[in-house]
Amino acid sequence: MDVPGLRYSVDAGVASIVIDRPERANALTMEMYEALNCSLWEAELDDSADVITITATGDEYFVPGGDLSSGADDWERDVSGRLAHVEGDFPYPTFERISKIVITGVNGMCQAAGIVIVLVSDLVVASENASFKVPEALRGLVEPFVPARLPSHVGLAKARWMMYTGEEMSAVDAERFGLVGKVVPHDDLGAAVDDAVAAVRRTGPEARARYKRLLTEAQPPFRYEEFFDQMRSPEAVEGMRSFTEKRPPSWRPTSD
Repeated sequence: MDVPGLRYSVDAGVASIVIDRPERANALTMEMYEALNCSLWEAELDDSADVITITATGDEYFVPGGDLSSGADDWERDVSGRLAHVEGDFPYPTFERISKIVITGVNGMCQAAGIVIVLVSDLVVASENASFKVPEALRGLVEPFVPARLPSHVGLAKARWMMYTGEEMSAVDAERFGLVGKVVPHDDLGAAVDDAVAAVRRTGPEARARYKRLLTEAQPPFRYEEFFDQMRSPEAVEGMRSFTEKRPPSWRPTSD
């Protein structure tokens, strides 16, 4: 399941997925999205693995989002092609479909795709240096995963604040509001993920799989149609273009 930027391995019963693309701050490519999806299924079908961990290399970034370096022109030309297979290749529903517990360790900046990984993981441990942000609306974008999962973590009022303003949340607040399960000193993150693996293993595998299924069934579905409609819009293209050109989008007041 290895592709540039993402590594998969199994050791001592732990299926480990490591995001490792420091040259682009661990931003995810489409190839990495697809490989993450395949890695989750590979771990689910591997009888030698009973727990899955997701971590990232470096001290500054977990996942800041998808890689937007191709630019708005490429996106506008190929938006239909990109969206045609997005529902099948994006990994987020797979997190909830598989029976094995996914433990994610957040080491730094966590935005967009990164925060969705947090929302669909089963257990999340974060470094005290981590930060969390829902930036899509700042770029005229929308996606179906955050609205369906964030309110059940942090409450409706805080979810609205994060989605409508794009303001950043600290690791301390992420634990206080329920976005992550535990915050630890940065240098202790790896050990804390290992401790979470050990704690999960003290529970019955069938019992925890049933708990996971019951929790997943209680969640609202993902509204892909809103995502598809907005990503085709002129506003989304302008948001992409302004981001890659490092300027304010056209809808932002000039006084900013």
